[in-house]
Amino acid sequence: MAGKIVRRNEAFRVSGPILAQVASYMIPFYRKIAGSRSYALRWSKAVRQGDLDTLIKMFKKVAPMAKYDSFSVNGIGYFIDFAFPAPTVLYSNGTTIPPGTVQFTFSTPVHQALARAVLPFYCKLSNSTTYANALAAAIRADNAARVRCLVRQQVRTTALKKIRIDFSGVELNFKFTRCSYTYRNLLFREIAG
Repeated sequence: MAGKIVRRNEAFRVSGPILAQVASYMIPFYRKIAGSRSYALRWSKAVRQGDLDTLIKMFKKVAPMAKYDSFSVNGIGYFIDFAFPAPTVLYSNGTTIPPGTVQFTFSTPVHQALARAVLPFYCKLSNSTTYANALAAAIRADNAARVRCLVRQQVRTTALKKIRIDFSGVELNFKFTRCSYTYRNLLFREIAG
């Protein structure tokens, strides 16, 4: 069955409010990616070129209320870090192709399909305290079946192939038929040095 879970225990204990806050920051961005081909094309080009300045400007324009701490880009994906009080410090969201698979590739149609797929998930996290708390509790308990159930309630595409609990968050692995590569959408705690 699609949506296999891979588990990994972490010492940090993510909370529902952290998941909800990050989701609320990301919703305007995913809506724009999903709904605007021209915006999505410019975003993908900036990812492939590692153009951090353009990514920051584009993100600020659609999500001006998002209090991000930092951005990173590597030619195959992007990550946006949000600051929280200790012990969280940073919690991140991003989309990437797994490192070592390919270089300087980031598909606009795939990114748009992924954004459409995850948008209900982020909306539910942002709008339902019960749902956000339940997902956080399942992550903390390393309860793979519960995480799968909660994610699958909102992300209904058959392109979602694997759900992984990792770094006090979730990694959603998508494989769209029009693309050779897996794309990962991640919510995770950034390890601060």
